[in-house]
Parts: sequence; C-alpha cells; structure tokens
Amino acid sequence: MKTWLKIAAAASFAFSTTVTADTLTLQWDSPVFNPLGYPDPISLSTDSGLTSQSVRGGRFQGTVLGVTGVINASNLVDSADDFWTYCYDLFQYIHNGETVTYTVNYAGPTARTLDFLGAVDYVLNGNSNTWSDPFAWLHPANSHVAAAIQIGIWESLYDTSGWSLDAGLFRASGLQAATLTQYAAFQNAVTSPSVNDLPALFAATIESDTHQDQIIGRVSRVVPQQELPEPGSLALFALAGVLAAVTRRRWS
Repeated sequence: MKTWLKIAAAASFAFSTTVTADTLTLQWDSPVFNPLGYPDPISLSTDSGLTSQSVRGGRFQGTVLGVTGVINASNLVDSADDFWTYCYDLFQYIHNGETVTYTVNYAGPTARTLDFLGAVDYVLNGNSNTWSDPFAWLHPANSHVAAAIQIGIWESLYDTSGWSLDAGLFRASGLQAATLTQYAAFQNAVTSPSVNDLPALFAATIESDTHQDQIIGRVSRVVPQQELPEPGSLALFALAGVLAAVTRRRWS
C-alpha cells in the first residue's frame, strides 16, 4: 500500500505543477489618482507593524495591457483603458506610469472588506440593498467619496473589529470634513445587520511581491480556475478510484 501512496504523491506533484495562476499586467496612469483633487495627506497608524505615515487616499486608475489564464477583457468591470482599483496593502508602493504584472487572487478580499463594500454599495445605491450598480464602490462621484472608500478598505483590512478611525488596530486622522461625512454614512451602514455584504464574486485582489497589492472588481459570471476542480485534482480523483478498486481486490 505504501508503494501506491508514493505513486499517488508523485502524481499529485506532477499534476499540480501544470496549473498556473492568472496574471494581469497593468500600466498605472500618470497621475494615478482619479478623481483628482484628492484630500490632504492622511496620517495613518496601526498596531500590526505599520508605523505612522502620511498617505493620500483615493481610487487608482490604470490601463490593462494583457492578461493570462481564465480572466479576459470581458471580465473587467469597465474597460481595459479605464481600470479602477483601491490600495489593499500599506507596506509597499506603486508609482505613476510604471508597469506591473500582478497575480490575480480570486479569494483575496477578506470577509470584513466584503462587509464594508456591501455597505458602500448600499449607500451609493440610495440606501438600498437593491443595487442598480453592484460596482458603485468602484464608481465614486468625487474625491471625497473615493477617499472614504479607501479609508474603509484599510480599516477592514488592518483592524479586526469595529469601524472607528480613532481607535483600534487601524487609525486615521487629517481627513477633510466632506470625507469624514461620507465615511460616517458608510460606517452607519456597515454596522447595520440589514445591509447585505458584497458577494465574493464581485471582487478580487491583484498581488505582487514587489508592488502594492490592489483590490479590483470582477464580473460575477466569471468562474476562476481556483473555484473549479484543477486538472490535477480531477486526475487524482480518477487515481483514487483505481486505488480503491485495487485495494478491494487485494482484500476480497
């Protein structure tokens, strides 16, 4: 039986090495923020290894130059020329005009982030769970709305409970009054049990070892390869059936 287990392990390795991740190559716009006129620098700090720093919060814009894997141009929320993202990583950076190839992680956004983005959609769709635009969080009307969404995404990522920007593991100060007003509306919605979360199929993250990770939207009809049985898994299921049959014959 040990011999068969060794064969199964070898087969697992062989098939797993044939599965490759989806990638997305993105050229950041210059300037990278859209809408422009973003708020004054925001002072941020966390209790999870991030020292105080000053950043600008808003929505990023780039151009998709190419993709690999199951994702393609029809899966983009808007278009390859108008590709919107928010920062999902405060430990690295991106710069205007640079080109980066990212790995797509379909399971990237945390449950807390999906909770917050559902609240954003609720507010931006007229305080309703019936969303005329499920990607309203990617379509802020102005820089203050964009900044409030970005701050909430950071809060969802780096804190573990609560939505206050004054306490907890993530703190932010220096926001303009209009941004704080918009964030308060999102905060009220996210703490309401009647507001729906954003479905996981509406968001993903794109990740890099050398550049700032981002959260993106994706069309819900896309079924990524991570959610399908991989070719290796299918083969292992078949191999498991063969092993079971052999074992039954040996012990019958």
